[in-house]
Amino acid sequence: MSQPSISRSIRHICKLVLEHKNVEISFPNATEHYNTIKMGFHNKFGIKGVIGAIDCTHVAIIGPSSSSNVIPHEYMNRKGYYSINVEAICDDKLIFRHLNARFPGSCHDSGIWRTSPARIKLLRQHVSGSFKWLLDDSGYRLEPGLLTPTSNPSAPNEFLYNRIHIKARNIIERTFGVLNSRFRCLSKERVLRYTPSNAAFLVYTCSIFHNILQKHGICDFDEIDIENFEDSSFNDNSPAQTNQYYNAGINTRRNCLNSLTQSL
Repeated sequence: MSQPSISRSIRHICKLVLEHKNVEISFPNATEHYNTIKMGFHNKFGIKGVIGAIDCTHVAIIGPSSSSNVIPHEYMNRKGYYSINVEAICDDKLIFRHLNARFPGSCHDSGIWRTSPARIKLLRQHVSGSFKWLLDDSGYRLEPGLLTPTSNPSAPNEFLYNRIHIKARNIIERTFGVLNSRFRCLSKERVLRYTPSNAAFLVYTCSIFHNILQKHGICDFDEIDIENFEDSSFNDNSPAQTNQYYNAGINTRRNCLNSLTQSL
């Protein structure tokens, strides 16, 4: 079978998987779902109100041609290779709850988040007084539903918060590590030889299969050290710019710090 035929077959299979199994990647909707995830994070890490961890990872692709209705240089990331920047949110069980593989490698993580449906949903729920948030790194802007580490901590509860935050947020890095160990084509050592759209189809499909395996307790990654997985995205600690939600984010993080103070 020729390479073009194989590529068409893979795309066809990926589209079928997305058509019939896209519900395998779903953001929590019901209160009981939120509470289950919150309890999982609290039992494992001792932090309240967390419904997931968010980050982006770069999946390498070949340089797209200008004839594929894309702008090739937009896919060149800061490390000097072509990629798509995949935004993901996972829960405490290493299950993807949100995935966005539509953006080229030149896009910054925080820029992808600004248009994310998950962000819009969390901001709307914040207005109604919800008690839930995601954990992210300092490359994101602090918002009511998005908790970043405390820069220059000085108080004991700030040091404790940062220590817990790092351990809890690492779960998204572990999830990427397990995904890449199961589907080596997505690891940073490999390059997907497909158009950006076909590469995105493959990312979604592999992530759906990953979730199915996780939900059924099928673990086939004992050979890797997922606790010390190195993030395949870039550690860009750009200073967060203030916006209309920044002050609300400060208050949310302060409430989290106060809850940790009670445990000191």
